Amino acid sequence: MTTIGSYQVNVQIESTQRQLALLSSATEQDMPTNWTFHWHRLWENTDFECQNIVKLSYGNQIWGLVKYGIYPYPGEPRYIEIEQLEANPISRGSLEKRFIEPVGKWLIWYAIQVGMKFCVTQPGVPLVVLVSLDDAVSYYRDKIQMEYLGTATIAPGEDGFGFRFFHQEAIEFCQKHQSTWGVPESYGT
Repeated sequence: MTTIGSYQVNVQIESTQRQLALLSSATEQDMPTNWTFHWHRLWENTDFECQNIVKLSYGNQIWGLVKYGIYPYPGEPRYIEIEQLEANPISRGSLEKRFIEPVGKWLIWYAIQVGMKFCVTQPGVPLVVLVSLDDAVSYYRDKIQMEYLGTATIAPGEDGFGFRFFHQEAIEFCQKHQSTWGVPESYGT
């Protein structure tokens, strides 16, 4: 399994107080049935040799999930692909006050850490890639500040929008995020 373990991370609850949340590998029982994406089907199609699903949890509730994969597989890993990321529907979108934040940034931070641990970077090859749906383009472009690459086909008749981080950009994202929210602490083993 491609994991770096579990981490306690700072989150803000109801825009007022900081608490500790947990980033850790998800289990099949963690897969939600009432979110936008069909996570149970994704779980069934995950190859845990080169992919993983990680959750951000707080207060016995899951607030976000990310599925990533390390590629090429088999072979010498060169990049990580964020294949699916979703925040709990009650804490996302353009809500003025979210119950918990940041969710997506911590999940992306985790995926980047996996990429930096397992991938052999090469000049001109991105460390992190993802394809977004239209409604998340501004999130990845403006909030995460990934490089926008243009359209990419997700499935026949369905376009997505490509993004990437090269190694240095990924490091800068993590440093900036940690300067705002603190350095995560390893949890458990």
